[in-house]
Amino acid sequence: MKFITKYALAAALVIPSVFAFGSHKAEAASAVINKDLANGVNVRSEAKLGDNIIGLIDDEDSQYEIKDKKDGWLLIDFEGKDAYVSADLFHLLEETEVVSATNFRKEASLDSEIIEVLDKGTAAKALEIADNGFVKVEIDGKVGYVYNNLLKTFREKNEKVKAQKVQEQKAQAKKAQAAKKQAPAKNTNQSYKGSTNWAKEWIAQRESGGSYTAYNPRGGYYGRYQLNPSLVRYGASPAEQEAAADNYVAQRYGSWENAQAFWQRNGWY
Repeated sequence: MKFITKYALAAALVIPSVFAFGSHKAEAASAVINKDLANGVNVRSEAKLGDNIIGLIDDEDSQYEIKDKKDGWLLIDFEGKDAYVSADLFHLLEETEVVSATNFRKEASLDSEIIEVLDKGTAAKALEIADNGFVKVEIDGKVGYVYNNLLKTFREKNEKVKAQKVQEQKAQAKKAQAAKKQAPAKNTNQSYKGSTNWAKEWIAQRESGGSYTAYNPRGGYYGRYQLNPSLVRYGASPAEQEAAADNYVAQRYGSWENAQAFWQRNGWY
């Protein structure tokens, strides 16, 4: 289900550990959600998937102090508490450098005035994610804008994301082809077992870590597929959860593959 409905974040809430864009820069590196990859990112109490969600980040105008980075996870300060988010879904605002000669502009636009031409290797401090693919940076005490792919940390992240997407597409195509060749097993059991495919399992692992008893108290979402309480009651059996999930996906997306593609683009389904 849509993550933004799972966690209602008060718009007027002031969180000391969150730095709004335009404020004084923090000494530590900070993280900003990458809206190109996800509309919302689950905040977790542990550096692993599963029944450990404690909040949601969906505001690209907020920065979160990074305390540590390890095994694809960021340890951040979230509402005054240590918490974990997937590093792949965030921009990192930190010390970086220019990867090739480029224009240092006054505004986040290709039509903007050029402050100076930067040489390859020029050190820069990323301050904010700006419009039109630009990043607000500080260089030798001057503040301006550089296109994101011309900064080392951003280019490396972009290339990593691109490579991951290529690998995921290849893996999905391979699994889909294998599924077409495999004849469906005849179900002689009277109880509902639910459909089985890679896309369904992919979603289940990201929603609940595959747990039929996962529970999100901030929305009442229960079970393996974290469906709305109107669809799956608390304590529903695995058979009930499977039936509800298959029915929901069939009506809304037509197939689990379509639901997975939507989830991958938006961070919810």
